[in-house]
Amino acid sequence: MFKALGALVGLYALYAALAGEVYAKAGALGRKVLRSESPEYFWVIIAIYAGLALALVTVF
Repeated sequence: MFKALGALVGLYALYAALAGEVYAKAGALGRKVLRSESPEYFWVIIAIYAGLALALVTVF
């Protein structure tokens, strides 16, 4: 089950990196982060999603 979830998170990270926008939860609400507006924050979020995907596939 965790491997499938990890694959989905990984696919979302790849899709978001290619599309240039990613959804990030911030506090009680979330927001869309665009690569063109905030490139550093965008890539940090992509890296976190990729790390989460890797952990879900390998650790759990």
